[in-house]
Amino acid sequence: MVERVLNMKFNDVAEGKFIFAIKDIKPDIKDADISTAMDSIIAKDMFLSKGGKLVSKEEAQIVTKETTDVVL
Repeated sequence: MVERVLNMKFNDVAEGKFIFAIKDIKPDIKDADISTAMDSIIAKDMFLSKGGKLVSKEEAQIVTKETTDVVL
């Protein structure tokens, strides 16, 4: 089984970091789609971190994890 998680890291007004993760993303998602989604999250104030409003994008990563069952 392969699990794909999108981690989006933002900067807040207090210069802190905020990470938002989405599991089971589509395998054909494009970098531009991720960037647009992050811009929308910032513009619409969708999340508030401990440090306040999100003000900029830091980075995004797609993490892939593969699990193989072992027959005993």
